[in-house]
Amino acid sequence: MVVKNDVLANEFLEAELIEQSQTLLCRSKKTYIPNKAFKDFFAEIESVVSNNDITTLIFDKTSLSVFDQEAMEWYHVHWKEKMWGKGLKYHRKILPNNPLFKNSVSIGRRKISEKNPDFSFDKFDIRYYESMEEAMGK
Repeated sequence: MVVKNDVLANEFLEAELIEQSQTLLCRSKKTYIPNKAFKDFFAEIESVVSNNDITTLIFDKTSLSVFDQEAMEWYHVHWKEKMWGKGLKYHRKILPNNPLFKNSVSIGRRKISEKNPDFSFDKFDIRYYESMEEAMGK
């Protein structure tokens, strides 16, 4: 893991802190992120959220062609819940312009809901955008 000029990065992901808007921008850099690399990176992000007043995470997934369902479930059910308690309330997503990927996300969300009936996606104010500019409200 490399941290340089408020940017956290590994082979698969990078994140940049935008303090003035209490936002963390996260970008995928590859077409696939292995489960362990994903979890390790978001564990590092946890410390950034804990040490800064971060309310919004913008996750640009446009480089992805597939995702790991187990990582997706952990991210929603465990990581987001933990971050909620630290003030991270808003989640903005930019998905690849790929109907199959978007359908896979819908199926994955449905599976998470079925497996975790007490979990609510609505709690986390998740919104989808077409571009980083749109997600940032510009």
